[in-house]
Amino acid sequence: MKGKRYTTEDKIRILREADRGERTIMAICQEANISEVTFHRWKKQFGHMEVNEARRLKELERENTELKKMLAEEMLKNRVLSYVCEKAVSPATRRAYAQETVKAGLCSQRQACRYLKLARSTFHYRGRPPTPAEERLKKRLLELSAEHPRYGYRRVAALLRREGWRVGKRHIQRLRRDAGLRVPPTKRKVVRRGVSTGLPTMATHRNHVWTWDFIADATVRGGALKMLTILDEYTWECHVLRAERALKAADVLHWLQKAVAEHGAPEYLRSDNGSEFIAKIVQRWLKENRVKTIYIEPGSPWQNGFVESFHGRFRDECLNREQLWTLTEARVVVGDFRQRYNQVRPHSGLGYESPAGFAADLSMPRSGRATPSLRGAWTRKAEKHKLKPMLGLTHPWSRKLSPVRVFFR
Repeated sequence: MKGKRYTTEDKIRILREADRGERTIMAICQEANISEVTFHRWKKQFGHMEVNEARRLKELERENTELKKMLAEEMLKNRVLSYVCEKAVSPATRRAYAQETVKAGLCSQRQACRYLKLARSTFHYRGRPPTPAEERLKKRLLELSAEHPRYGYRRVAALLRREGWRVGKRHIQRLRRDAGLRVPPTKRKVVRRGVSTGLPTMATHRNHVWTWDFIADATVRGGALKMLTILDEYTWECHVLRAERALKAADVLHWLQKAVAEHGAPEYLRSDNGSEFIAKIVQRWLKENRVKTIYIEPGSPWQNGFVESFHGRFRDECLNREQLWTLTEARVVVGDFRQRYNQVRPHSGLGYESPAGFAADLSMPRSGRATPSLRGAWTRKAEKHKLKPMLGLTHPWSRKLSPVRVFFR
């Protein structure tokens, strides 16, 4: 939780309600949808304040923010000036910048020449007027450029030489640049870079189809949090839930290798077309380990419904309830949620069992008669696979439409 849901005044009102003692802290936290850890942090930060003091603190913070913006703008101006000194390499460009600076009254000529590293003789230089031959050349250049708008300076120079003009390509390039002529580059269509090596498939057994994706959040101080999620679509186990400031392709591959070493390799891996998932290092490793990829269509997150549903539960039950101050605290909170999700949280689609319990039932030998709860779960799975060809549900996302097993968890 980024701390923007409740204002400072709202936090103080919640703390004063707890101080009156009419209701328990647990009841107040449940009504406000916050954890007790967040409540005690609010009490440590704002427990000694009144509402008026909180308003004054808010005003001071706003003034501090404005001062920081002003300082940032001044630093940006200095960076722009240094950037101009580095990029304006030609004397003509530096002379133009110096003349604009002096004309605006920011500094004197000596200072402008010193700041922009320009000779004073260059500052006062005045070019000679063009000759009649140069005027005719420029006029003919403009005519050819208008007649052939897609020709660059090389082709225009070739046409002029063909007509008898003694010019070089650099001369024509300089004249075209002074006249503001250029050939706009052709816009290339951005093609999809991820290549699926397997057909869209619905998971039918453990380690059949895995899915992975990212979810983003931020700490209270504004630091970015990027979390990698790896799920098994059949058992709904969360194999990886890792929080970092940034995750690159090598980091993603490292956590995938750890999950494969612990749980075995999947047959298919479903994901979007993110740069981390389609990187060459990841593609090479998946090909060597015979793991087929399933990339969803761009802009179609519903085709990766399992991980999107998990992210919804994760944000509602964890991220929106916690105030994360540091990366270390985020890793602890996220790790605890992953353990509860796998070991404790009941799922309606699994017969209200936990993913770890459901996976353990799969590894048990099926001798004798199963208990009614397990028999009900296995009957629903068997009936669903029998009904699928009868109903014509061949699309991989038809799990949502199945009348036997509900997709929502």
